[in-house]
Amino acid sequence: MQQIIQQAFDRLIGQPLTKTTRTETIQYFHFGHTHYTTPQGLVLDVGEMTLAVDCPWQLQHAEGYIIKHSEVYIRKREEGLPNPVWNWKEPGSNMLDQRMMALVNDNPNLIVERVEQQDSWGLMLYFSDGTFLSVMPDPMSAASEYWQLFSNTGDGLRIGAGEQGII
Repeated sequence: MQQIIQQAFDRLIGQPLTKTTRTETIQYFHFGHTHYTTPQGLVLDVGEMTLAVDCPWQLQHAEGYIIKHSEVYIRKREEGLPNPVWNWKEPGSNMLDQRMMALVNDNPNLIVERVEQQDSWGLMLYFSDGTFLSVMPDPMSAASEYWQLFSNTGDGLRIGAGEQGII
């Protein structure tokens, strides 16, 4: 089973982190480039591969600062008085979204060098500039899915892990 996971994640090696998006607490890390056309004809620029994470994670930049999944619950920094109505679920409204967008925009060379599996379905992704992403499922917080890696190229690659093991 470990070999199957490693083979899937080996496809990330050499791919740049090109975008991050989020739906509530699920963070999507997009690697590489490809286009997807919706049934309505809209062409979307998406990553060739996407890692969806729905468990604790943190990204430690080579310069030492850390971005944590829990920053989704902190209001983003704004000039002037903040809007009194705040919804953390709204994309771009929280510190996590703000910091992740800056990270990707300011670091075009975040290229995956290697991926290591950790205990309890955890992962470590190491980037060429010394930055690393730690995905740390909490066994005490059971979830049907901690993370999922999938391809957006139509080749059917999809692998994930949850409380029941590999999905």
